[in-house]
Amino acid sequence: MASNNSVRRTQSQVLAKTLAAIGRKYQHHINAAGTATIIVMQSMPSYGWGLFDSAQVAMTCMFGGAGGIGGGAAGGAAAIQALPAVINATITVLLFVYFVASGLKVANGIGEGQEVTQMVQQPVGVFFIILVLWIAQSILFNGVTAAC
Repeated sequence: MASNNSVRRTQSQVLAKTLAAIGRKYQHHINAAGTATIIVMQSMPSYGWGLFDSAQVAMTCMFGGAGGIGGGAAGGAAAIQALPAVINATITVLLFVYFVASGLKVANGIGEGQEVTQMVQQPVGVFFIILVLWIAQSILFNGVTAAC
């Protein structure tokens, strides 16, 4: 019986490798579509959402009074008042892109038969840190409205 030097892959490895290849091929499209969706939803107040909405509302309340300090130009006041939404959208977009890239990296590692324990540790750690921060901001800013 002749030995075959090629590595046999399981069906799950073949599927993971295929998904990773498709994901890499369309990664820029996925990131662009996700980013556009997040930004568009942020710009419509009735549909606005983000990971740190409660903190955004609290910052809007804090920065709302900052626009009138010193009698600055209206453009500067508008920029300061828009800052909380920009920060919230930026954090949400960056985390979305990070998790898409991490998911593709893990899928590729599974497809190649690598041990993915080390690759999964960082995204899982980031996820739990975000979860703790989200819970903390939800508790701290519970009941805060944009009307202050």
